[in-house]
Amino acid sequence: MANGISPDFLEELKRKNDIVDVASKYITLNRRGANYWACCPFHNEKTPSFSIKQDGQFFKCFGCGESGNVITFVMKMENVDFLTAVELLCKNVGLEMPSEADNDEMRKRKRERERMYAVLKSTTEFYHNNLINHPNTPQAKYLSNRGINKNMIDKFQIGISLNYDDLIKYLTKQGFTPQEMISAGVAGRNDKNLYDFYGGRVMFPIFNGFGDVVAFSGRSVEANPDRTKYKNTSQTPIFNKSEILFGYNFVRDLKKEHSLDTIVIVEGHIDVIMCHQSGITNTIGCMGTALTAQHANNIKRLVDNVILCLDGDNAGASATYKAINTLKEVGLNVKVLRLTDAKDPDEYLKKFGKDAFYELLSNAQDCIDFVLIDSSKKYNMNSNNDKTSYLNEALNYISKFSTPAEQEVYLSLVQKIVKIPIDALRNSLRMQSSEDKHIKKEPDREIELGNNQALIQSKIALLASILYKKYTNIDEIAGIFTADDELSELYKFFVERIKENKEFNSSTLFDNFEITNNSLIDQVINYKFPSDDVYDNFVKETINTVKIYELTQEKDDLTKQMLAIQDIDKQRELLKKIGQLDKELIRRKSGNR
Repeated sequence: MANGISPDFLEELKRKNDIVDVASKYITLNRRGANYWACCPFHNEKTPSFSIKQDGQFFKCFGCGESGNVITFVMKMENVDFLTAVELLCKNVGLEMPSEADNDEMRKRKRERERMYAVLKSTTEFYHNNLINHPNTPQAKYLSNRGINKNMIDKFQIGISLNYDDLIKYLTKQGFTPQEMISAGVAGRNDKNLYDFYGGRVMFPIFNGFGDVVAFSGRSVEANPDRTKYKNTSQTPIFNKSEILFGYNFVRDLKKEHSLDTIVIVEGHIDVIMCHQSGITNTIGCMGTALTAQHANNIKRLVDNVILCLDGDNAGASATYKAINTLKEVGLNVKVLRLTDAKDPDEYLKKFGKDAFYELLSNAQDCIDFVLIDSSKKYNMNSNNDKTSYLNEALNYISKFSTPAEQEVYLSLVQKIVKIPIDALRNSLRMQSSEDKHIKKEPDREIELGNNQALIQSKIALLASILYKKYTNIDEIAGIFTADDELSELYKFFVERIKENKEFNSSTLFDNFEITNNSLIDQVINYKFPSDDVYDNFVKETINTVKIYELTQEKDDLTKQMLAIQDIDKQRELLKKIGQLDKELIRRKSGNR
């Protein structure tokens, strides 16, 4: 069983979810020869090194090393666990999700998650109905005063909490337990009772990429300095704020409709909502938290271009700098829009209208231009020390985030700011780049291959031949795979599948083994065979290589035994065996097999 699901079901699921069809919903694939290629969605690259082998139903990136089958691909793209990925693939082809009855722990975890989603769904409906049915409350008037219309209230499922008791009574009638409410983050407990964690607030549901509510952000409307303005759901099994972006589910839908090439990133919930209300539906919000690498990777899966439009205060400026670094690290093209006549997009839209905001977006500034100009304002260019500090900061950005052609443009900008000859700046940049290249990187993990590389490579070749149905005489090589290692485990797996008359391919291995980049099994999957016209001879040579190694080992062992004993007769007996091994070695090495 793989995570409580039978191998037979997983094979059926993968047969019906061709990896090329599934992957093409996320990335643009181009066929070259027998394989499909794309720029890897899991790391930053400009030249495609991400390959999908359709006949083996697996993917491999030759840049970052990520590999797997269609289930693994969905897990990584959607940032979900194994069971959720299986469930998504089931829905994709109309299969019923199997029961996890054989795995009590897995069934329990799935049940808890399902109940959590159900609590949040019921809570969202309750809050939303409160707003519809109580339009004259302070919370409802707050939304009206902010200019949020009915369409946006429905689209974002905005609601209100009227007090601390009604939600608890409602959820109890729905059959939810106090612990389920607390675990979902909608209830708290004091000395006496359970209470609505968001009592009296305007409620903004937070959706995951599939449109399921996973958390809430509650906004107080009271003029009370002792009352926290925003109250947010803490981390739960289904909510991690370092992964979720407000409005991401809507831009994900735009991507499915093939009408998305740029995402606008703003700060608050209201900013996102008002942008959507103005027709700028490619807007998402970071909800006042710093953009994380996971956020950036999620965005990169949808688009290559982003426009940052964070608040114009000092905190917003600092967040912009950090966000630029994070977004550029994953290879996104970043532009910056800094508002000077309003503190945030919401205020700007109210003051100047959507056409003016569209104009600003269309003229957003290249992020490195922004950094070079904005950071210069911190320094006194009449001070040599300040000028040197600025140059170090500027050249670091240029070196880190631009191509050689772009560097000339950015250096020209820096030259205008510092009034230093362009050649001097070029030399400084070359020195900076040289230092970056010589920063010691951590060595790649070395694979334990034993003392005989040829033996290991021969075993890999034979297992690859079995995997790709080029070689079927498994009994002939049974004696080769006797060691306690992962290649022997793989051989045993093949034997079992063949004896049970069960199909297997590269995709099957990812459900049964932990396969890391360049591990031995990874090398089996990605083995490069010689041409068909020399393959038969290649197999014979490979088996012969292994036999020679085994004979040599046996000869060495017998020689050690002979030297360790005093009995003449036993020495002669061992010497005779060694002689026979020598003859066999000579015969094999000469090519007479």
